[in-house]
Amino acid sequence: MTTAFNQDVIHEVKDRIDIVEIIGGYVQLKKRGRSYVGLCPFHNEKTPSFTVSPDKQVFYCFGCGAGGDVLTFLMKREGLSFPEALAALAARAGVELVGEEETPAARRQRELKERLYRLGAIAASFYYRILARHPAGAPARSYLQRRGIKGVTARQFELGFAPDAGAVLVNYLQRQGFTPEEIEQAGLSLSRPPRGLVDRFRGRLMFPIKDSRSRVIGFGGRVLGEGQPKYLNSPETILFHKGHHLFGLHLSLPGIRKEGRAILVEGYMDMIAAWQHGIDNVVASLGTSLTPAQARELKKYAREVIIAYDADTAGQAATLRGLDILAAAGLQVRVLQLPEGKDPDEFLAARGPEAFRELVAGSQGLMEFRIHKAVSEHDAGTAAGRKAIMTALLPYLRQVRDAVEQETYARLLNRYTGISETAILNDIRRPEARLDRAEKTTYIRDGRAGGTAAPHQAELFLLRAYLASPALATRIDAELGENWCRDQAARDLVAAVRERRRENPELTGPDLAGILTPGREPQQEALLARLTLAEDLGPVEERAVNKAIRLLKLQQLRRQSKSLWLALARAEDTGDQEQVRELQGKIFHLQQTINSLKLGRGELR
Repeated sequence: MTTAFNQDVIHEVKDRIDIVEIIGGYVQLKKRGRSYVGLCPFHNEKTPSFTVSPDKQVFYCFGCGAGGDVLTFLMKREGLSFPEALAALAARAGVELVGEEETPAARRQRELKERLYRLGAIAASFYYRILARHPAGAPARSYLQRRGIKGVTARQFELGFAPDAGAVLVNYLQRQGFTPEEIEQAGLSLSRPPRGLVDRFRGRLMFPIKDSRSRVIGFGGRVLGEGQPKYLNSPETILFHKGHHLFGLHLSLPGIRKEGRAILVEGYMDMIAAWQHGIDNVVASLGTSLTPAQARELKKYAREVIIAYDADTAGQAATLRGLDILAAAGLQVRVLQLPEGKDPDEFLAARGPEAFRELVAGSQGLMEFRIHKAVSEHDAGTAAGRKAIMTALLPYLRQVRDAVEQETYARLLNRYTGISETAILNDIRRPEARLDRAEKTTYIRDGRAGGTAAPHQAELFLLRAYLASPALATRIDAELGENWCRDQAARDLVAAVRERRRENPELTGPDLAGILTPGREPQQEALLARLTLAEDLGPVEERAVNKAIRLLKLQQLRRQSKSLWLALARAEDTGDQEQVRELQGKIFHLQQTINSLKLGRGELR
C-alpha cells in the first residue's frame, strides 16, 4: 500500500463513518445537547470532560487537550500510523483506497525501509538463537543469570548475543538474500579492507531497539568482560536516530496509556529489571542524555514523567538536564529519589517492586527536587550557604506565577534554611513588584465585559476570528505582528492558513477543514478540534475582536515591561547608573503606551 492518499478518498471515508459509533466502542458516551460526553480514554478523570460532536465529526477533551477527527482518535488510541488507521476505517466503510501516484524516489525509500525492517528482525532472531541455544552464547546466559534476568524476559525483549567471530552475521544475512549495501545501511557492518565487511557488534550482549510498532530499528550491545565502549549503539540510519527513540516503549505503551504517566530510567538493564518486576510503564533513554525529541515522544502517550535515574553524581546531573527538557515539552515532572549509590536495577533486586512503587508514590515534584538538591549542596547554617541556596533557586522560583505555590515553596525553604517566609517571598517577587500590577482581564463573549479570562482564551478567540475572516486575519497580523501566537501549535496553524490563502485569499473556516495534511502534528489537530467546538468563546464580532486584540497587545507590552524591569533590577544591583537612567526612560514610555491601551486609546479601533 502506498502511504499517500487522495484527499477526496480521505474525506469519503470520514463521511461514511459515524464518529460517535467508533469512539463509542472505546468510551461510554452519554448525549448532552447536540454532543456526547464521556470519561477521557487518554487521561484519568472522574468528571467527564471528553466531548464528541457528531455534527462536526470531531472529539476534544477539555481536561487534557487531546482532540481531532476519527482518524486521530484511532491513531492515538491504538497506536496506528495514518495509513493503518485509514485502512481500518476504509474497510469498515466499504471504501476502496486509491493512493496518489508515488514518485520513484519515494517508492525506493519506502521499499528500502521495508527491507531494513525485515533485515533487523532477522538479525535480532539470529542473535537470540545464539544466546538461547548456541555454545557461543554461554557467557551471555551466565551474565543474565547473575543479573537475575529470567529466560521468559529474555524472550520478551529478544535479547541476544553477537559472537566475537568476524563476519558471522554479515555472512548469515547475505545468505538470507540481503546485499552488503543493505547490511551496511542497517548499521550492522563495518568495512575493514582488505577483509571487506565485518560485524559491527562482536562479543556483546545484544538489545534490539524497537519502535512503538515493535519493528527493530537498531541495536545496543553491552561488552562482556574487558573492552570499550561498555555500551555500543547502532549508528544513525534511515530507521534509527539515537536521540529520538526510547527503549522498551513497544512493551510499555499500554501501561503508559493506562496510567497517563511514564517512569524514565537510564539504561537497558534498569528498564528490563523494572518490567520483569511488574512495572509496566517504564522506558529507558538509551543510556544517553535525554533529548527534546524523546520528551516529545513521551508527550504523545503520557501527561506525567517520573525520572528514576541512578543516584550517583552522573545520574543526578542527567536528572537535572532531563527535568528542564521534560518540563519544556509540557509534561508534569517528578523525581524518584533512590538510595545513594543505587540504580533501579539494584534497588529492585534488593527491595522488590512494592518498595519501588512506594518510591514512585513519594516522588518529588520539580521544584521540591530543586529545593532539596540546593539545600543538600550548601550549608544552610551559614549566611554564605543560605545566600548560595537562594541564588541557585531564585531563577526557578521566579518562574512560578501562582501565589499559593510561591508561599508553599517559601514555607519549605524556611523549614530548611531558617530564612523568613517574608524575605523569601520578597526576593521571589522583587522584580515583579515593580511591574504593572496584574489587572483582571475581561473575557470576550458577545462584546460585553464578563467573567475573568485566561490569556489563552483571548488567543483562542482570535484564532477563531483568523479562520473565520481573511479581512480579520490581515488586521490581526497588522496589529500584533505575524508571530502573535505564543503557542507553537497555534503559530503553525496560522502559518498554514496564510499559505492556503496565498492560493485563495477568500478561504474561510469551512473551506479550511482540510488545511492539515495526513501525518500532521497532533497538537494542531487538537487545536482545530478545540476551535471547532468553541461555543464558549462566543460569536466573532467587531467589538469582541477589538477587545481581544487589545488584551493580547497589553500582554505583549507587559512582557516587554517585565524584561525591562528585570534588566533595571540587575543594573541597580551592579550600580550602573547610566543604564539605570536609560532603562527608566524606556519603562516610562512603555508604561504610557500600556496606560493608553487600558483606556481604549491608541492604534486600535
